[in-house]
Amino acid sequence: MKELPLRPGLMVEGNSDSRYLEALIRKQLAALVEHSDRYVEVYSCDTSPDVWTNKSAVDVLAEAKSLARDCDLLFVHCDWDAADKAHDYVAQLRQWAEREKRAGEPVALVPVLMTESWMLADKAALAAVVPGLDISRYPYSTPAEVEKRVTSSEKGKGKVKLGPKQVWGQLLGRNAHSVLQDDADILVQHTDLTVLDKVPSYRAWREATEEALRPRYL
Repeated sequence: MKELPLRPGLMVEGNSDSRYLEALIRKQLAALVEHSDRYVEVYSCDTSPDVWTNKSAVDVLAEAKSLARDCDLLFVHCDWDAADKAHDYVAQLRQWAEREKRAGEPVALVPVLMTESWMLADKAALAAVVPGLDISRYPYSTPAEVEKRVTSSEKGKGKVKLGPKQVWGQLLGRNAHSVLQDDADILVQHTDLTVLDKVPSYRAWREATEEALRPRYL
């Protein structure tokens, strides 16, 4: 059976998101095409190392178009506070692609609250990646709760609201940066995608990705 290549591209909001999202995209795409009636080879993400989606619109669209010409899908990542911008870029890229001989299908990738939320969703994966982690300090009762700020009591401060980055710091202390950066792809390896799919923003992205794959790959 002839191989059908699937080349994803990724525009991220910041350099710190790249390693995790690149690995996650490849894992999720492989899972989606696993039962395709065609043999699909999922390649690593092509990314832009210098232009992020928090740069000027002119620069972002120029770089996105350049990536799209070499990709089958192009993921445009922004955090929740810039969700409208991500969807606007996708709309403009889709309109542009209609006039192009070859251009990857754009898909918005918007975590709530931020990429670190998705990274926190599977506590079993966290425990596997960080030996000795005190999982009793994990503040979420369900995966979907990673999309909310959690209330914590801190000495001398009373009750405070913690976002994902603060939860990471509370759980891992000095190890937080290492897991977020150096071990992000290892975290993806251990992450159960069915757990992540219980997070509404992740499920929305997975469904949009599945729809983009349908005409050619599924």
